[in-house]
Amino acid sequence: MGEDHDEGAVAGAVRKALRGGEVNMKGKNLLVFLIVLLAGISSCRKTQPPAINPITPLQSLINTDTSFSFFHRMVLIANETALLADNSVTFLIPTNTAFRAAGYSSGSVDSLSPSVADRLISYHFIPQLARPDSNGYAPYPTHLGYSLYGEKDTGAQIWFNGIPVTGDTIVAGKALVYRLNTILLSPQDSLSHTLGQDSSLSFSAELFRRTGLDTALAPGYFTVLAPTNTAWINAGYDSVGAIDSADLGTMLSLAKFHVLTGQYFSNQLTGANNVITLQGGSLSVSVQGGVLQFKGNGNTAPAGVLKANQPAGNTLVIHKIDEVLSP
Repeated sequence: MGEDHDEGAVAGAVRKALRGGEVNMKGKNLLVFLIVLLAGISSCRKTQPPAINPITPLQSLINTDTSFSFFHRMVLIANETALLADNSVTFLIPTNTAFRAAGYSSGSVDSLSPSVADRLISYHFIPQLARPDSNGYAPYPTHLGYSLYGEKDTGAQIWFNGIPVTGDTIVAGKALVYRLNTILLSPQDSLSHTLGQDSSLSFSAELFRRTGLDTALAPGYFTVLAPTNTAWINAGYDSVGAIDSADLGTMLSLAKFHVLTGQYFSNQLTGANNVITLQGGSLSVSVQGGVLQFKGNGNTAPAGVLKANQPAGNTLVIHKIDEVLSP
């Protein structure tokens, strides 16, 4: 404060010396002295220390929990560290075990593009406190823009999109953290886009495109059972062209038989005996060797789920199966 006052006084003296427009030799010497003094005062002024951004509890958790190291690297790659502020938010964090089960290694994580890393991080971030209850699955909008769904079952187990939370809920400052041993699959904009991302489902993609169900299902809550290309070939449809050339009424009925009237994640189906299809018929449901299975009246063997809980848009869920279902 004193230095600022002295500097102002010196500056005022300099201005006064210059005000007359002419300066004699004595005045010139005084002016030089004042300028040197002003420069000295400025050079002695203390430099303000840089602002320190405190580490938030959420940052500290992700930085120090070694089971979150893959996720931590993805946050940095995605440049989404701003999400770690001490706010009332929810993070679903897949463990390193989850990343390895999905085929990631430390090297492959580091080589991810920022856009891919950002998509994964953003779908696992809910900009509010998510506390699922026992009233069934409830939607939670994510940072990605799509909703994911959470519920607490009668045994107090918390699930998100059919994936169980591991361990207790973690409170990190104002944030909630749920630990997952499986990475949540993020959705594409529509059923056709989601099926189109998987080359082994191109026959099913064509079935729903040709019958118009790819757009007709969009406004409601449905579950799609999508047979693989191999399953269609085994059922007598040897190409996408065979799907196109078959009777449209027959294919529409068959497509509807692969759609459940309601949104079902795998944990909801595990305890079911049968489910109703959009076609009007029913499918029996069972679990054999840990594999969820469906069987129509016309099937000699059940269809096993190869990949479960793939969201499409905000309301659809896809389960990839290894047999075509028959009414």
